[in-house]
Amino acid sequence: MNEIEIKEGMMRLWKETFHDSEEYVRLVFDAFFNIEMVEYEEIDGNIVAALLAVPYYFGNSSHQLKGLYLCGLSTDPAYRKHGIMGGLIERLASRMKNSGHSFMFLIPADEELQRYYRDRRFVNAFYRSVERFTSSHDFALENLHVLNKEDSRIKNIKQRYCERLICRRISSDEELPLSEARLLTDYIQKRENYRPDSCRHLGILHTTCELMTAIKECFVSGGRIYYCINSDDKVTGVGFVYAGNDEVTVYCLHVSDRCSYYRLLGEIKNDYRDLGLKLYSYPIRNIIGIDNKYSPARNYEVYGMARILNLYEILKFQAEERHDLKYSILVKNEENNILTRFVAENGSLVSSQLKTDTVSQNQILEAMDDREVASILFRHPDSDHIVEEVLEIPPLGGSINLMLD
Repeated sequence: MNEIEIKEGMMRLWKETFHDSEEYVRLVFDAFFNIEMVEYEEIDGNIVAALLAVPYYFGNSSHQLKGLYLCGLSTDPAYRKHGIMGGLIERLASRMKNSGHSFMFLIPADEELQRYYRDRRFVNAFYRSVERFTSSHDFALENLHVLNKEDSRIKNIKQRYCERLICRRISSDEELPLSEARLLTDYIQKRENYRPDSCRHLGILHTTCELMTAIKECFVSGGRIYYCINSDDKVTGVGFVYAGNDEVTVYCLHVSDRCSYYRLLGEIKNDYRDLGLKLYSYPIRNIIGIDNKYSPARNYEVYGMARILNLYEILKFQAEERHDLKYSILVKNEENNILTRFVAENGSLVSSQLKTDTVSQNQILEAMDDREVASILFRHPDSDHIVEEVLEIPPLGGSINLMLD
């Protein structure tokens, strides 16, 4: 099959599997299809299983890693439970091991798929909190309640700032000039690169092209984008919104301050007065002190899973971010009977290979494989500190949003 036939065959399988519109599927493949980044199985001239890989950068303006997002994993029903998809994942992992990508990641649709990918060496890696607000919730009243706790002078300053914020909503490409779209993408990129000392994390870094595609995807899926600007015409918040029959979902929200948070959510709620509101938040990004204690329901859920391709690069990223780290771990490679010692200290990482016959039996037993190390690195950032106290390895704090899911 030539490249065009492969692309069309994968698009057909995607539509039959996920029932997305022609417009949506065309948007995805026109933006992300790369023949070097796909795996597929062809039988009798038809593509019966396929996956699409999309490269993304993670980190911040100082240090970065490359991850590979697997999406559209699909198999024709007649060929399922034959190990085809597992084979495609292994083929891709083998090809990409030395490609500069440090890990693969994906977003399982349900717990059954989480178990499926866990059996293929993926671990829980990305998390988000889910908060639900009733149809009667008043964000303006909540904001006032918060402001009333402030000193009167500070309260007045913040109230005037809030009153001057202008909120806008957009429902289609036609309503969003390119110059305005660039204001939004520039703002999101600035937020993604912002890294206070207390928030070292492995957050996704979208390119302008990726964000433009995310904006179009929002409109194609029937969603809206809300944003607010201050008196200096600077963007202070952006929200991606989709309204269902029973509730409106804010599936991505970037804000610079509390006032923008309440103004944006208030504007969204005013447009959908009869619906409850569901807000997805990515805890690592929560750097403005919004505790949301007024939300009637809040919980965390696993959003994405990851599988390591290059452990050295991941540990190096973390060591360069955290100069306070000091640890030594042994990692085993079941394929070649080799152990690798990783030593992190003073902002650098050193690795050395050891044969199993040169170390003690206890050291061999204590050595971890890359999946075990992945489960430690990608654990929930709010998990207890026992692991960190024993191994001195903090969680990476992975964060993804605006993905094709």
